Amino acid sequence: MGATISLLVRLYAPSRFLPRFQSTKDEESSSSCDPNAALSRELRGKRIHVDMTKSFLGWPTGTSHPQYKRLQLECDRVLEIGVLDPNRCRKFKKSDFALFSSLWWPYAEWEDLYTAMLFTVALFVWDDTIDTNEHMLASDFERAEVWREESLSYFKYHLKLSPQDVEPPCPDDICLLFKEFAERFCEKFAEEQRLRMFYKIEDFVAHNKLEQAERLAGRIPNYDEYMRIRYGVTGVRMFTLLLEITQQTVLPACVMDSPEMEEIIKECNFIIIVINDILSLKKEIATDCVVNLVPVLYKAGQPLEEIVPYLTEEMHASRDRLDSTAEKLDAMTRHDPELNRSLMAFIDGIRTMDTGTLEYSIEAPRYGIRQYLQPDGTLEIFL
Repeated sequence: MGATISLLVRLYAPSRFLPRFQSTKDEESSSSCDPNAALSRELRGKRIHVDMTKSFLGWPTGTSHPQYKRLQLECDRVLEIGVLDPNRCRKFKKSDFALFSSLWWPYAEWEDLYTAMLFTVALFVWDDTIDTNEHMLASDFERAEVWREESLSYFKYHLKLSPQDVEPPCPDDICLLFKEFAERFCEKFAEEQRLRMFYKIEDFVAHNKLEQAERLAGRIPNYDEYMRIRYGVTGVRMFTLLLEITQQTVLPACVMDSPEMEEIIKECNFIIIVINDILSLKKEIATDCVVNLVPVLYKAGQPLEEIVPYLTEEMHASRDRLDSTAEKLDAMTRHDPELNRSLMAFIDGIRTMDTGTLEYSIEAPRYGIRQYLQPDGTLEIFL
């Protein structure tokens, strides 16, 4: 795994999404209070204006799965299986992963929607175990490393990619949900798709390690450092593969592994990062968590009132690049009408991941910003 981490750091060169701003604010003295807490106090109570009302005109948006309420019951049920601590379980129920799933896959058949929800819950809870201070592994890097390795072994076995005959020990109850997901996934897909999913999971776990190490270091990263890790911990690369489940299609490797598809997924990822970081900021600074695009740019010297408009512009540029690359894939596959239809529906599914993220971030109690929604659709958020 160490070699994988080293390689990832080299591969994730500084992104083209570079801020226009250079660092000008003085670093807090190491003898003063925690810099994360200090920056949170500086931002708390300030107001940000968010206007994404015209960001995704022409993209699929505004649709939720008609069986959302049924899915909500199932989501609560599996959370009670995977999260035995009552307080954590209640917190995750309030996150409403059923709403998330219903907005991301609004047209899926029930069984496929349920399968995608299983993966969603398993991933969010698994990541939260390392990402927050509510679990002892969050502050114990060595034990977390063992847990990551055990999890990968368990995931690999249940994706039928492991040479071992005996099931590895389940590292955590939440992994039982992944086991059920994997059983369903393996019923539908051959080794090619199962390997692709496992490689994306491996990449996610590697970035989870980087993220934990950065957080435990107790410092606020710069833009490049932040984005290098952030791209890998959103889970977007794995979630796009779920579209083959929810759309009941299997795209050939020449499409799924093409540079054009990788570009589309990267742009989708950037859009989700911008939406999530802006709209989750209030929730995060309430717990002194400032590892977020907005505080990172603020610390680099950009006035707060300029950051959200700047990031929104960058998001629009990313949206346009996604559309442009989609046009290339459209042209490349027109010789095969059936493949072209499946591919363009798949890309619309990726667009729905972006618009669904925006709607979920506003509506879910997880972020607590619905109260700031204005009649014109903009948001005036008091941090």
